[in-house]
Amino acid sequence: MREPNFFRRLIRKLRPPSSQKGKDHHDEEMLRRLLQAVERTREVEYSCEDVYRVLDEYAERLQRGEDAARLMPLVRHHLEMCPDCREEFEALLRVLEGMAA
Repeated sequence: MREPNFFRRLIRKLRPPSSQKGKDHHDEEMLRRLLQAVERTREVEYSCEDVYRVLDEYAERLQRGEDAARLMPLVRHHLEMCPDCREEFEALLRVLEGMAA
């Protein structure tokens, strides 16, 4: 994904002094990820608690072949943004797949 000029300008402004050049790439990557997450933020979003309450329903819909992402877009968006919830979701899917086998 090509980042907008805004990202490059911000990275240049926030770049640490040249004495820390070894960390530049790592710092830039972290900043890039943060800015991309901010860019994908929506006005209305689910919290982790909101997602945990309906995660089983989302996973079961997916297992039944329903378009869970379309039916529950706030859950889908949160799972895209939150690695912790995504990890829980993937574990739940593995359990459901094991039960179906």
